[in-house]
Amino acid sequence: MKISALVDIAEGSLLNSPAISFVTQIHTNIKKINDGDAYFATDETYIQKAIDKGSFCIICDFEPIILDEEIAWIRVDDIQKAICNVLRYKLIEQQANYFFIDKILFEFIQLFKTKEQSNILLLSNNILKDFEILYNIDSSKDIYSTDISLLKNIATNTNTISYKKYDINNLTNHSLFETSFSYEGVFYDKLRLPNVYINHFLQVQEIIKEPIDIKKLNNNNLFKPIFINKSNQIVGYGQTNRFILSSFDKDIASVEIDYLKRFYSYANIKIVSSSNINNKELFSHISDTNYNAIYIKNKSITNIIRILEKNDNSAKLF
Repeated sequence: MKISALVDIAEGSLLNSPAISFVTQIHTNIKKINDGDAYFATDETYIQKAIDKGSFCIICDFEPIILDEEIAWIRVDDIQKAICNVLRYKLIEQQANYFFIDKILFEFIQLFKTKEQSNILLLSNNILKDFEILYNIDSSKDIYSTDISLLKNIATNTNTISYKKYDINNLTNHSLFETSFSYEGVFYDKLRLPNVYINHFLQVQEIIKEPIDIKKLNNNNLFKPIFINKSNQIVGYGQTNRFILSSFDKDIASVEIDYLKRFYSYANIKIVSSSNINNKELFSHISDTNYNAIYIKNKSITNIIRILEKNDNSAKLF
């Protein structure tokens, strides 16, 4: 790409009169830089390294110290916007398909997608990471994101996949976490799948369009219980009537808490937000035995397991 075109697309200003007039590739990741590339510098400390690796152009939204007059230096007002502009310009050629989906469906696609299904791309919603994924994609990709603003900034054809309601039969709720049901002649027997997520499970099969590995449901972190005994030690699935649920995402937490209250209304349920408390205070809530289920908002399952393991006094004896 010509430097003059890059300046216009990024809506920037050329700070010097460089000896070079074009760049080969454009990167946001310093590790990807090769001779002749442009680099979006979000951190001033990486600029010298980019130059050492052969960068022909530095793009930044701060006033840089021009370390090399031979290469191009472009100043933009907003680095994120500049990255989106360049990506949008590049993607016009590709004609890929872009889909806005909810966070739950995103989690299910991430769970069941295989490495062989390279036609499906899931965006992190971090433009620095997603730029490297998208800049050289081919036109056969289906691209999914939970950030509608990001998609509108980089794509001209964004589709919205709406939540679907499927007509299922023979539904049996074995527990909060396990169901059996039939759909279009297929009987799903005792899946580790809560009732609230049956429709998302069926919808992801339409998206992937290939047989999915149902065993992967055992690795699903949506509405995944951590069963604990009275000593707050993690025990096997279903071994106690006391369990912890959690989600870092507020939208997922809202869906799951509503489901928990509706289908487990006879039990003692405790809801805790971990936003303004430390791990010690959170463990104090967990240690309270006056509940059957405790739902912890703003924490992941991994966070909760680490807190429990850190406070497991029995493990410290060995």
